[in-house]
Amino acid sequence: MGDFHPEAHVKGLDTSNFIALICNKNSATFKADSLFNFMAQMYKVFINNKCIFLIENKDVLTGREGKKHQYYSESALLATIDDFEKDRSCENLYVIGDPDEIISLFTTVEAAGGLVKKAGDQILFIYRYGKWDLPKGKMERGESPSETAIREVTEETGVTGLEIIKSLNPTYHTYRLEGRRVIKKTSWFEMSFKDDTKILPQQIEDITVVKWLTQKDIPWAMRNSYASIIELLTSSGYL
Repeated sequence: MGDFHPEAHVKGLDTSNFIALICNKNSATFKADSLFNFMAQMYKVFINNKCIFLIENKDVLTGREGKKHQYYSESALLATIDDFEKDRSCENLYVIGDPDEIISLFTTVEAAGGLVKKAGDQILFIYRYGKWDLPKGKMERGESPSETAIREVTEETGVTGLEIIKSLNPTYHTYRLEGRRVIKKTSWFEMSFKDDTKILPQQIEDITVVKWLTQKDIPWAMRNSYASIIELLTSSGYL
């Protein structure tokens, strides 16, 4: 796709809004994955483009850079997360305690999305809010994650005849909603499709571009994307 120029869609790229190193598989974010692969319980929760690790075993943190917080109360944890969110000098926060207990403190928002593949090595992307993203959205009452993913991809891109190939790793991120801190869990699915002749960005959802990107193009697009999307593509072998 020789005519693809991600920078043509990127206006006013602000490096303070993303960590350049997350585009590098050797960054601290991705190195942390290999460190924690053997651990039975761990959550990686993104906050903007920084990362909170919820872990049980503090011994594996020896020599790791970042803030460390031993969980003992909800109020102290929330204050630590708020401080971490504002601190531009620190990329990682390690919260030590029972990950399932900690995650249960937050209201969980369920969402789902799709990594749609096309013959060759192309993946379907959307461009929204000035960043490259994958189609996704919140679950509606009575839906399963896979049903949500298929509905959202169809609505946001116009691609039809979607079928689930396999489940991918979920991603988590945290933000404040009506004054409360919530955790959004996004379930991801690799998909095939039957018809992409009526591709149409869902403008009501502020999507301005729907585009197939090759693996050669993806690293360029990821210079202006989200850490959670980079994480998903890396764990799925596309970066």
